[in-house]
Amino acid sequence: MAARDLSIVDPANKNKPDYHHDFYAEANVLFADLTEPLKEKIRPQALVKLSKDGQYQFRQADPFHLEGILSYKGGYTQVAGHPSTKSVGFATLTTSVVEGLNILDIVTADRVVAQISTVHPAYGTGQVPAVNFLGTRFDNLRIAGHRVEVERELELLGPRRDDDTSYFDDDKVLDRISQQYDRIATSQNLPDWARENYPKGRTAQKGQKELNCSVISSVKGSPGFSFGHVIDLPHFGKIFLGDLRVTRTPDPLKKTVDTYKFHLTMIRFEMGCTGAGTGGAGSAVSNGQGSDGGGSTNKG
Repeated sequence: MAARDLSIVDPANKNKPDYHHDFYAEANVLFADLTEPLKEKIRPQALVKLSKDGQYQFRQADPFHLEGILSYKGGYTQVAGHPSTKSVGFATLTTSVVEGLNILDIVTADRVVAQISTVHPAYGTGQVPAVNFLGTRFDNLRIAGHRVEVERELELLGPRRDDDTSYFDDDKVLDRISQQYDRIATSQNLPDWARENYPKGRTAQKGQKELNCSVISSVKGSPGFSFGHVIDLPHFGKIFLGDLRVTRTPDPLKKTVDTYKFHLTMIRFEMGCTGAGTGGAGSAVSNGQGSDGGGSTNKG
C-alpha cells in the first residue's frame, strides 16, 4: 500500500505542503513480569502499533490462560490516525478492550476499556493536542468477589486551552492533579509505602516533564484499603486503577514542536503475597509530532 501524503497544503500555494505529521499510537490488552508462583514474562498481548502515516490497525485478542494466574476470554486493540475533519490538525484514536479478565481469581472484570482520542494541531498552529478518554470504563469490576464502583475523572486534562497553554503549565490541570494527591495523602489508615509516595502537601508543579495521575478519582466497595485510585489488598498486593502518565519532550533544535505522550493503563498491579510480579491490563498510548513540509522523525 502506498504511503499517504499527510501534509496539509497551503491554499494560497497548492504545490507547497506547509505541514506534516508523524502519528504514534499503540495498544495491548495484557502484559506482566511474574516471579512467583512461577517465573514468566508475558509480552504485550494483542499489541498493535500505528504507522507514521496513520491509517488503521486492528487486532483480535484470542483467549489467554496462564496456569490459573492470569487469563482473559477475549478482547481487541485498535489504533487509527487521519487528518481531522473538524479542525486543521490530525486525529488519533487508541483503544484496548479486555473481556473476562481474571487475575488470581481476585481481580476480575467483565470488560475493561482504555481509550484515548487526541487531535494534534497542525505544525505552526499550536503544539498542545486536545485529548479525551471518552470510552474508558470498567464493566462489573470485582475485587475478591466484591463489586467495586469507581468514580471516573475523564476530564482531568481538558478542555484544551485556546491559547495553547501546555497541560504542564495549566493551573487548573495542575490543581486537579494536586487534589488527587491530597485525597490519597489525607485518607485514613494509609500504609507506609503510600505515605512515602503521596506525602501531605505534594503538588503537581509547573515545568515538569512528566505528570502522574489517574482518570479514576475514587473507589468504593473494595476490600482492603482504598485511597483515591489505589487499592492495597492484604495477601495480594497493590492495584492502581486508571493509571495515567503524561510526558512532554521538547525538541532542543526547535525543528519540531514539543512531543506529548499519553500512557493509560486501566489496571496496573504489583503482587507481593499469594503471587509476586507486576503487570497491567488495558493499556493504550498515544501522541504525535508535527513539523513543516520537510517532514520529521517521530520519537515515539
